Amino acid sequence: MKALALLLGVLAWPAQAAWEWSAPLTVNSVEGAAIFPHLESANRRGVAVSGDIVGVVWEDNRSGSPQCYLATKPAAAARFQPETRLSQSDCFEPVVIALGAGRFVAAWEEAGKVHARLLPGGATLTLSDADAAQITLAAQGNTIYAAWAGQAGRYHRIVVARLALTADGLDVKTVQPVEAAMPADEQGWPALAMAADGSVTVAWEDRRNRHSVPMVSYSRDGRSFAAPARLTDHQSGSVDGLGAGTGAMRPTLSVWGQQGVAAVWLDKRDFLSGYDVYAAFDTGTRRFGKNVRVQDSFGDNMAQWHALIVGAADGSLVALWDDARDGTPDVWLSEWTGETFGDDVSVPAAAGPGQQSDPLAVFDAEGSLHAVWLDRDEAAGTRIRYARARRK
Repeated sequence: MKALALLLGVLAWPAQAAWEWSAPLTVNSVEGAAIFPHLESANRRGVAVSGDIVGVVWEDNRSGSPQCYLATKPAAAARFQPETRLSQSDCFEPVVIALGAGRFVAAWEEAGKVHARLLPGGATLTLSDADAAQITLAAQGNTIYAAWAGQAGRYHRIVVARLALTADGLDVKTVQPVEAAMPADEQGWPALAMAADGSVTVAWEDRRNRHSVPMVSYSRDGRSFAAPARLTDHQSGSVDGLGAGTGAMRPTLSVWGQQGVAAVWLDKRDFLSGYDVYAAFDTGTRRFGKNVRVQDSFGDNMAQWHALIVGAADGSLVALWDDARDGTPDVWLSEWTGETFGDDVSVPAAAGPGQQSDPLAVFDAEGSLHAVWLDRDEAAGTRIRYARARRK
């Protein structure tokens, strides 16, 4: 245990380094009391930085039906450029990753299938033959993976595909389920991480135990996956004879350091206070260790929501989520210190009166943190807001 703590400390950035935040910008160009943007997606991959360009994806109903959009902002621009519509019919849960040099890959669910597109300029590619949902993406360099929940008989199971760049967009190289057997119950909300050695880690919500348990699997080459293991070290079961178990949900993954992978999810093991944020670490062994509670004691007595983990090659690692400890939902951030997560700090523009929630975030190559969230006003509608943080 001491050796693990030492290795985690080596990977970690100094505790709670101060952040200097930019003034917030509004991402979406169309607002109104009857327009509802959504940032929900598998692994919460809704923001990416490619070169000096930030890209944000979301879904809203401005056209009368749910459609997916991408907006970008070059570093030199004062505001986000007018958004590009990605979908043609009902669209849900878009994600985006960066390939560098101003290129992105976006993916989304539309018309019961999952799709991906290289941007700018690429054609849309349908990835699934069967019905599918909840797609997410991961990449290292030009190597790209996608994972989604694909229909397999009565239930969904997790499918992983390797994508290749072509002259005019994307192509599918391999597609296979993580488990060959037909699912015994629902699997969904996959998270992907691709480490520098080319290995692929996938986590997901799994109901084979009749309540939601995050499961995880690993592949050296993205083709053959190990038998799934529980991400949680809490052997959940019925409480006082009630229910099948306390449950945990929405795992997120991020590469971290040179070989590590970090996980964060929402966990109801303390069922009286609702969901808490928990984390676990794979330091390169391709096994996740002991679970660590993320939020501090001031967040103990209320539910946390929309948690994610964001790591960088230099060892920086932060978790974000929203909770209402100050009376209304605010976005909170906690940084890994090497032994524990530090005190929770609010994102300045995403706290205070009103409702700020649903955070997304990513580190860029220079170590700046780019954050996106929803800012709700019952009269004016909902804005998607963006700010960048640099270490002082």
